[in-house]
Amino acid sequence: MFVAFELSGEHDTLPKAEVLACLNALCIVYDAKMLLNGILVIDAQIRPETLAVLSNRLGMTHRIYEVDGMSEPKEDAILAMVKNADVYKFMEKGSTFAVRMPKNSSYPEKKAIIEQVGAIIKGKGYKVNLSNPSKTFVLLLTEQTCFFCLLLHSKDKKRYGARKPQFRPFFSPGVILPKVARALVNLSGIKENELFLDPFCGTGGLLIEAGMIGVRVIGIDVQEQMVRGTAENLNFYGLSGDLIVGDAAKTPLRDKCIDAIATDMPYGRSSLIARSGFAPSLERLFPDALAEIHRLLKPGGKAVIVSNFPYSRSPEHFFHALETYVYRVHKSLNRYITVLKKA
Repeated sequence: MFVAFELSGEHDTLPKAEVLACLNALCIVYDAKMLLNGILVIDAQIRPETLAVLSNRLGMTHRIYEVDGMSEPKEDAILAMVKNADVYKFMEKGSTFAVRMPKNSSYPEKKAIIEQVGAIIKGKGYKVNLSNPSKTFVLLLTEQTCFFCLLLHSKDKKRYGARKPQFRPFFSPGVILPKVARALVNLSGIKENELFLDPFCGTGGLLIEAGMIGVRVIGIDVQEQMVRGTAENLNFYGLSGDLIVGDAAKTPLRDKCIDAIATDMPYGRSSLIARSGFAPSLERLFPDALAEIHRLLKPGGKAVIVSNFPYSRSPEHFFHALETYVYRVHKSLNRYITVLKKA
């Protein structure tokens, strides 16, 4: 079947990359068909229970649909598409329905086309229920195409807002927002019950998002205060993990024990790190931490590194740089997100 993902607009490329990373992590075989105006369409056979897991994982996707038809974004073409669509495969006897269009749709006669499509489906023997329908059909329009879809999953936009850093028991300024943290965890390709590490865990934002998708987590930070705060934050969300006060460049963990890593390299806490006594040279912090990440990762494992400068290849680490994204924090600060794979 064709599955459409309505991507969020926070970034040009991260939402698509997150979807594809999650598909791979869940071992879903797919063929990416098109990306039009924030609508990613794939061809894949996905069981309902797997689709529910996928929906729960994604941070930068608003809704997931099954596509039942495609046409030009013109009234006559849209109505002909809906008339030919096999809505019976979605509907049971006595099912009710509603027809929607996204609020940001630029279609000029939105209300009229919704009513006409609703009349067609009603003519097939089903009743309209706008407040609590059994099924919701959606017209997704791009400049080139109209998709006639069945809504499968809709994300509650408030759930990430409720986990903003300032609402946690322990707060420190300058941390990654939950939706972005979830995307970073997903880019690492981590699977349920695998072992995830953040060697610069700070207040635990990445660990929280990883724990919420059923991942075992380890966090390391050079500051004892941060480790205590991370423990408090994890507990606040009913999560747990192994937390260590220590040097990210020299951990007590054994070789090749970690399935995936994501971390936000320190850039605003340099003086604190210097005073800790763990990092002998701030200039060596990044390369030494990267060498340790390479040691800890299992072969084929991924590390998602966020830094305030572009990643530079280092042959001694034997990493493949798979993807790089520039994430704008504010006018004067860009952060670079690099996905590395251990050879």
